[in-house]
Amino acid sequence: MAGITNFGGTFKISSSVQNDDMNLSAFTAAGFVLVPNIGNHGDSGISQNVVNYSTWDQNVISKGKGEADAGSPTVEFLDIVSAGMTLLLAASDVDATDSYAFKVEWPDGSIEYNRGVVTGHTRMKGGNEDFKRLQFQLGFNQGPVVVDAP
Repeated sequence: MAGITNFGGTFKISSSVQNDDMNLSAFTAAGFVLVPNIGNHGDSGISQNVVNYSTWDQNVISKGKGEADAGSPTVEFLDIVSAGMTLLLAASDVDATDSYAFKVEWPDGSIEYNRGVVTGHTRMKGGNEDFKRLQFQLGFNQGPVVVDAP
């Protein structure tokens, strides 16, 4: 079986604020709005610090798990007006501190849900053959919830 590409996938943002941790049933019950024309989505998932402590009586450093980070990927879109883009722009306002839910769905029906803040957008430039684009950074506040393809 061949792998799944991102071609045909979608990115959506919740239509309302989601400031509390969500489980699968909360994600599926949330209303989502499509943000069309996604061109790139940064990596997501949990990374965790490894903390260590050296003692005089051990020749091997003691290690443990430290803080976990749910990720801060960037997402990039064509700068085209849509209901989803309008919502994403409002969420990225400097004074907007609420979290939103996000839904990435692949063509095979598998889904990844995340929840977090949207930071201020960047208007990407580039060369004469580049498109007018917007880039946002998402700051996830909880680990992803993944649903396998049916």
